[in-house]
Amino acid sequence: MFESLKLKHEVSKEEFKAEEPLLRGQLIDAQFDLLESEEFPVIVLLSGMDFLGRGATAKQLMNWMDSRHVRPYASIQPGDQELDRPRMWRFWRALPRKGRIGVFLNAWYETPTRDYLLGRIDRTQLRAHTDEILRFEQMLAQEGTLLLKFMFMVPKDQSVKEVKKLAKRRTAAWKISKEEIEIGKEFSKRYDHVVSVVEEIVSATSTSYAPWIPLASADAHYRDLTIGRALTVGIRNRLNQPGSQTPNIGASATIGSTGPNVLDSLDLDSSLTREAYRAQLKKEQHRLTTATLARKFEDRALVVAFEGNDAAGKGGSIRRVVQALDPRMQRVIPIAAPSDEEKAQPYLWRFWRHIPRKGHITIFDRSWYGRLLVERIEGFSAENDWMRAFEEIRSFESELADYGIIVVKFWLAIDKDEQLRRFEQREEVGYKRYKITDEDWRNRDKWDDYRQAVHDMVDRTSTSNAPWTLVEANDKYFARIKVLKTINDRLEAEL
Repeated sequence: MFESLKLKHEVSKEEFKAEEPLLRGQLIDAQFDLLESEEFPVIVLLSGMDFLGRGATAKQLMNWMDSRHVRPYASIQPGDQELDRPRMWRFWRALPRKGRIGVFLNAWYETPTRDYLLGRIDRTQLRAHTDEILRFEQMLAQEGTLLLKFMFMVPKDQSVKEVKKLAKRRTAAWKISKEEIEIGKEFSKRYDHVVSVVEEIVSATSTSYAPWIPLASADAHYRDLTIGRALTVGIRNRLNQPGSQTPNIGASATIGSTGPNVLDSLDLDSSLTREAYRAQLKKEQHRLTTATLARKFEDRALVVAFEGNDAAGKGGSIRRVVQALDPRMQRVIPIAAPSDEEKAQPYLWRFWRHIPRKGHITIFDRSWYGRLLVERIEGFSAENDWMRAFEEIRSFESELADYGIIVVKFWLAIDKDEQLRRFEQREEVGYKRYKITDEDWRNRDKWDDYRQAVHDMVDRTSTSNAPWTLVEANDKYFARIKVLKTINDRLEAEL
């Protein structure tokens, strides 16, 4: 889920100095409008692996706002009084009242995460804790609380350096015990494992009413401005909808980032010669045939979802995959606008109908991600519905993976010039005219909106058990081979 965090996120000192006064003014105005309205409380939750960053950001927020109306809470080791009561008791006591803002460091996520990583509780107990958290946050949202949760992430080398700094410093942004420093050292040594556990917890607890906001926190200027903007927009959006207690209000503060887009990481000039393509096609199709006919595959299944820009070559890639499969084992499901029957059912119902049995393969030409793309951009679903879909889709794919189904997802990307060239070609060639519609041209007018939607989709639904693969598709040969290689690598790793 942290794909965008691999990109560079920096704000120069000059840019920070230029924006900070304006942002600070907007934030303090929003705070006092909130205070005057007394309509709802705000919780800012700062969590993650960046010990120093969380504390520094909390202090920055307290400095930017009127601290008389901000309630800070640092989740240090519970005392005897707290240990004698239910786990959530101390957090109930710390909740801000309506019109106020609470800044929480880790809070209710710290103990279950730490205890699981240290082996004090097992996976079943961790899930019980996350279920408890989900119920708690849902209740807060239903009562009108605006929840903004930030997951601080830093590269492995910086994580190690920060723990060493903490061990040497006598003071820190928040009180940190010797035990926590030792735990920090241990977690730095097991960085990759910790990240995988954090991803699992984020996936389980990122909801439409309390979505996690992954935050690259290595650069302090970028970190602080991002949180300040999100808090300002979240408060302002809620205030502009008086009387509403819809759980997702304020969630739009987490969407529409002005930071780098995951699609920027693609080299769309990647290509293959015709000779190299033919040789690799034969090799990769043979690998796919061998893997899907292996005895081990009889106890598994494969679901492949294709999404992409219009005219990106999804159909051509699907054909090359199907050519390598036993026709008795596979089905290709084209997804279009839902029928009246499908509209009468829950959103994911029509996709559940086509989930393959063991030893079989289903390929979706378009998929359940339509809700996060066309339905979102065209306004076919309300914000509450498509925001909720992030959570529902992750749960859906996790359930498939738990059962042994291998989920592979592709976004085929082309640039705007290449799309125009292909559109014009389709209009000129008789047997290709059916591929181009007025809707394709309308979608092209919303290119930038779709780019942002794709970024949000990939960033929030790429998980360890169902990762997204972004495919450079300006060259069809390159795209088809990358698709086949990705499926083959995943099958061989799983089997």
